[in-house]
Amino acid sequence: MEREMPENSVVINLNQFERSRRAQVSAETLSILHGCRDLLIEGATRVLTRQSEAMENTLLAMADRSPLLDTRNSYYNAQAILNTRTNELLSACKDVYCQTFNDFAHNREKPAAGELLELSLLDDQDFEITLVIDKATSRLRYNCAEELVALDARIAHLLGRSDLSENESPLGPRVLCEALLEGITRMQLEQNIRIVLLNQFDLVLTTELASIYQSINRYLIGRGILPDLKVGAKSRAQGTPPNSSGTAGPAPSMQGQTGGDMFNLFEQLARSGSSGGGPGGASAGLAGFSLLDSLGQLQTGTMTLPGGGRFELPLLEAANIQNVLRSLQQSPVMQAASPLDAVLVDAVAMLFDVVFDDAAIPDHLKAQIARLQIPVLKAAMLDRNFFSKSNHPVRRMLDGIATLAVHLPDNEAGNARLEAISQVVSRVLDSFEKDITVFDSAAAELEAMGSQLEETLEEIVDVSLQQDIAQIKQSERTELAPVIVHDVINRALKEQPVVEPLREFLRRDWAQLLTLDYVNEGEQGAHFNSYVETMRELVWSVQPKADMDARLMLVRILPGLLKRLREGVAQIDLPQKLSDRFFATLVILHANAVRPNAQPVPLPEIAPESIEELTPSPAATEEPASGAASAAPEVEDEFSLRARALNKGDWVEFHYDDGTFRWARLGWASSIKNTYLFSDQDGMNSFSISQLRLADKLRRGEAVLVERKSITESAFGKLMNLFRQKLGHA
Repeated sequence: MEREMPENSVVINLNQFERSRRAQVSAETLSILHGCRDLLIEGATRVLTRQSEAMENTLLAMADRSPLLDTRNSYYNAQAILNTRTNELLSACKDVYCQTFNDFAHNREKPAAGELLELSLLDDQDFEITLVIDKATSRLRYNCAEELVALDARIAHLLGRSDLSENESPLGPRVLCEALLEGITRMQLEQNIRIVLLNQFDLVLTTELASIYQSINRYLIGRGILPDLKVGAKSRAQGTPPNSSGTAGPAPSMQGQTGGDMFNLFEQLARSGSSGGGPGGASAGLAGFSLLDSLGQLQTGTMTLPGGGRFELPLLEAANIQNVLRSLQQSPVMQAASPLDAVLVDAVAMLFDVVFDDAAIPDHLKAQIARLQIPVLKAAMLDRNFFSKSNHPVRRMLDGIATLAVHLPDNEAGNARLEAISQVVSRVLDSFEKDITVFDSAAAELEAMGSQLEETLEEIVDVSLQQDIAQIKQSERTELAPVIVHDVINRALKEQPVVEPLREFLRRDWAQLLTLDYVNEGEQGAHFNSYVETMRELVWSVQPKADMDARLMLVRILPGLLKRLREGVAQIDLPQKLSDRFFATLVILHANAVRPNAQPVPLPEIAPESIEELTPSPAATEEPASGAASAAPEVEDEFSLRARALNKGDWVEFHYDDGTFRWARLGWASSIKNTYLFSDQDGMNSFSISQLRLADKLRRGEAVLVERKSITESAFGKLMNLFRQKLGHA
C-alpha cells in the first residue's frame, strides 16, 4: 500500500516519481486521442446497434436448442434486454469507455481495487468473468492482429513512449471488452446474463472491429503519425526522416491498408538487415542479377548462378513435404539477391511453414500446394497486392485446394479428384511466367469443383439419410407421445365437463389410438388430427342441448361420429365387453343431452374388477436409474456452445484411439432431442450422436470442428506477428 511521504523526507517515492515524470499530453495530442476514441466507440456502438436484431435472433435460436432451463432463461433474458433496452445498454458501455479513456489520457491511475496487505483467493464468479474477458480479448486481437501492430506503434509514438503493451493501449481490445462488461454491469443484471451479452457483443465485433481499426490508422496517418510505420524499432519515438518525395512512408495508395503495412514491414526489415535470409546476410545485392527472372528457370528446372554455377531445388515427394524456399534461402542464390528480395523469400517461406503445419490439410493435398512454392513466390514479387487482398487469385487458388480436403476420401473417387487437382496445379506450373490471370482461371476451376462436389454431396446425403431421419424422428416421438397425448386430452376436457365413464374411456382407451398415430405420423399427421377432432366432437355431443339448432346439429353429426368411434375402437382391439359398455353408455348420454327435463337416465354400471380383467396390462418398463452411467453430465462451456452452433453442412473431424480419424458432415439436426446425424465424405454411411456427447468429444479432443476459413488469411495473421517479433529484436 502506498504511503504519504513527509514533506522534509529525502526518500523518493518511486511510484509518485514515475507518475509525475509522465508529462501531461499537449492539447493537440489530446485532440487526436479524442478523435481516435470517438472513432472506436462510435464505430463499435453503431455496429452493435445495427446487429441488435441479429443478436436477438441468435439468442432465441440458442435458447430453443439449449436443454438446460437455467441456460435457456439466461438467453431469453439477454434477448429481452436487447429488445427493450439496447440504447440504454450501449449508452452505458459508451460512458464507461469514454471515462476509462479519459483517465488514461490524463494520466489518472485506475482505482486500486487490490491494494491489500494480504493475498486473497479469487472467487468463482470473478474467475469466470476474468476468463470471459481473456477469451473475448484474445479473439478480437487475433482477428485484428495486422491492424493493431500499426495502431499500437502509432499510439506509442503519439504519446512519446518507447513501447506500449498489448493490454495497456486505450484503444486495444482489452480496454474495450472491460468497458463493455462494466457498462453491462451497470444495468444491474445477473452475471450469467452479463456473460451472454458480452459474448454476443464479442462475436459481432470479431468481424467488424478490424475495419474500425483501419479507419483509426487512416485517421492517424492523415495527421502524420508514423506513416512509415516504424513498428518495433527502438528509435520509433524519435521519428524518421522523410523520403525523397518529401513525405514519409509508402505511396498514398498503400497507406492505411494492412497489406501495405505488411509490405512496409518487409522494407524496414530489408533496411535493418534482419531478414534471416541466406548465408550472405542482407547485402546490397549483385548488380545485374534479378532473382525474379531467375525464378523462372528454377520453376522449370535448374537456375544459372551469376558466377556461372548452377542450382536446383530438391525434388518434392508426396510422402515428404518440404519447404523448398528454405533450401533457396540457404543457397548461393541469395548472396546475389537484394535485401528486399531476401525478406520476400523469408515471408513466403513462413507462409508455407504455416500452411504445412495445418493439421486439417492432408499430406496428399499439402504435396500439391508444395509444388506451387516457386510460382507463389514469383507472384508475390510481381504483385504486392498478394499481401493486401484476401481475394487475390494466388490466395484464392491456395484456399481452393485446401477446402477440397473434405472431399477426398481414401477411395477411387477421392483419388480421381486428387488427380484433377494435380492437373490444375500442373497447368499453372507449365504456363505461369508473369501473368497473374493464370492463377485466376485455376482458382475459378477449383472453386467450381468444390461447389459441384458440395452440391452433389448435399443431394446424396439428403436421399441417403431419409430412412435414418425417419427412424430418429419416430424414436423421439415415441418418447414424447405420452406427454403430447395427455396434453391433448386435457385440453379437450378442460372447459366441458363429462361423466367419469367417458373421461375414463378417453384417458385409457382413446389415448392408445392417439399415441399410436402420433408415433407413426407426428402431431401434423392426418389420422392423428382426425382422431383429435373425433374426441372433441364426442365431448361436445354429450353436453346438454338446450336449443333446437344444437339438437339438429347432433342428429347430423351422430352417424359419422359413431362410425369413426367404432373404427378407432377396432384399431386398438378394445375387448368386446368394454366396447359394448362404452356404446351403451353413449346412447344414454346422448339421450340425456336432448332431454327437455333435468332428470337424466342412469348409466349402466360395471364392477371395477371386471374392467381390470378385461383391460390388457401395460408392458412392464424399467425405471431408469438416477444418475445412470450412460448419461453424461451437462456442462455449459465453449465446447457446448460450439456443438450447439453447428449447422447443416458443417464438418467435424472425429479422432479414434488407434490414431486414425475421419471427417463427417452434419446432414441433419433434430430440434426435439438435439440429436445430430452425420455422414461420411461420400454420404454413403451415417451415424447419430447427441449434442451433449458431441460437446464432450470436443472437450476431450476426440472431435475437432473443421473450420472452412481461408488458410491464407489465417497464415497472414500469424505471419504478421512473426515479422513483428523479428522487428522487435532488430
